[in-house]
Amino acid sequence: MLYFDINSKDAAYHFSVEEFCMRELKSEKPVLMIWQADNTVMLGNNQAVAAEVKLDYAREHGIKIVRRSSGGGAIYTDMGTVLYTLIQPIVDDVIVHREEVAAAVIGVLGAMGVTAERIGKNDILVGGKKISGLAQYTAGNFVCTHGSLLYETDLEVLSSVLVPNDDKLHPKGIKSIRSRVTNIKPYMADDLTVSEFINCLKEGLLSGKEFLEYYINKDEQTQIVRFYNEKYANDEWTYRM
Repeated sequence: MLYFDINSKDAAYHFSVEEFCMRELKSEKPVLMIWQADNTVMLGNNQAVAAEVKLDYAREHGIKIVRRSSGGGAIYTDMGTVLYTLIQPIVDDVIVHREEVAAAVIGVLGAMGVTAERIGKNDILVGGKKISGLAQYTAGNFVCTHGSLLYETDLEVLSSVLVPNDDKLHPKGIKSIRSRVTNIKPYMADDLTVSEFINCLKEGLLSGKEFLEYYINKDEQTQIVRFYNEKYANDEWTYRM
């Protein structure tokens, strides 16, 4: 396994690294990233911006809007959110790969004293509330499975910037986005900072695996910047719907 430790807090850059790994690096070894992003709404590939984001609120509070290549719903992240990415060659049905990633995350949370469960295709819940959602996309023979973990995210901002999806909330008797989600930290056996939680997550996901810390070289950085400028940091991509 290759582990990418990237200091950037720019979600568009991370999505550019993901695509570089799938289209250019094409490693036969799985690639793992655990990362953070500044205040950002991350849109699914096929979502309309205005239908998912309260744009006036986002502008007033300096919240970035970025579109990823995977499907799924819009999420809000800040420095209290932890994101994870696994890129690997497709050796089975991609759904199986998603289930394996979810199981690995749930297992690591369990080792930290947090009882979590996967509900439906993409959601991980604690205490009946969502703490993580997974999404996927493929390129060639590679699949990217990524997701977020609400550790100590500002849930008030989350509920203020995202437009509620009535189709998801009302059939379940849920009145608001805020009442549907929760943070992991209150459920932890130990009172860890976000950095400490990231270290535990990394150790847990890499436990028992041979891994190599991977450092991006100058030529690779040039290719990543191309994806960044042409796609993920480009308003034509982000606001195309």
